Amino acid sequence: MQKVKKLIKTLKGKKRIFIQTHNYPDHDAVASAFALYYLLRNCKIESYIIFHGDILRDSLQKMIDKLNIPILPHYKYELNDEDTIVIVDANKGNKNVAALKGNVVAVIDHHPGITNEDLEFCDIRSDYGACASIIFSYFAELMLEPGREVATALHAGIVFDTHQFTRNVNPLDIETVAMLYHVSDVAFVNSLVRNSIKLEDVKQYRYLLDKIRIKDRCAYCHFQEGCDKDLLAILADYLLSVKEIKVVVLSAQSSDCVSFCVRSEIPEIPANTMIQQLLAGIGSGGGHFDMAGGRIPNIKDFSQDDIYKKMISLLNGKI
Repeated sequence: MQKVKKLIKTLKGKKRIFIQTHNYPDHDAVASAFALYYLLRNCKIESYIIFHGDILRDSLQKMIDKLNIPILPHYKYELNDEDTIVIVDANKGNKNVAALKGNVVAVIDHHPGITNEDLEFCDIRSDYGACASIIFSYFAELMLEPGREVATALHAGIVFDTHQFTRNVNPLDIETVAMLYHVSDVAFVNSLVRNSIKLEDVKQYRYLLDKIRIKDRCAYCHFQEGCDKDLLAILADYLLSVKEIKVVVLSAQSSDCVSFCVRSEIPEIPANTMIQQLLAGIGSGGGHFDMAGGRIPNIKDFSQDDIYKKMISLLNGKI
């Protein structure tokens, strides 16, 4: 049975259906949820898109507004135990997915993870660069062409999550964008990519360049006054563009936790393995071999000197 037909069969007849992204969603998560919402409507299945946290980046909010994406914080609805939840761009039980009232029946994701046996539908393709590419494959299976708004969202989601086709790219990601190209608003997608930071973000670049610690092609910086997660990822990618830097670890403090962003261009040092080793016993993390994130829930367990020393120790002799 085609994947999408199994998904439709799973959702047919369910009570209220909610498509849930990971917390603090990015372009790929929102695009994937929007496209799935559109596909289900074409199959006479109504759904709602929800998330936990905030929309952190102006470019993502601009995409939501421009493309009329009907996404709302979960608290806008009174979820109950009889509601049905489909998680996109994340997996059930992940630390970055709020456990909400309702029954999670399906997961669609491109991050490495396990198949939960209690799910009615699970489609995890960790070799894909973006979840949006997986959702588009459902359109292809149904021979359904997305409208201009959905095509534009999928295009943007793939471009952002693959960092403009420079990381974790599957040929199918490229083929998907090629097929979307004649339908999507290419000029709008390009404007989102070009205008990904705000003037007020420049001070974080200045802080990064002043406080960065570099040793043996590894870079570490802690943002004592905080830095939103999406900007932290942008700054990590910025550092990785420096020829002499091959591994980046950034951390940012908030009122209740410390967030991490890791990048690696060294195959022997996968970013997802590194974040798990760095935070062993004090936090959690995961991601891909070249990019990962993590979190220490208790600030008292964090010491930037300890993290830096542990990073150097883990990398000793490997680069």
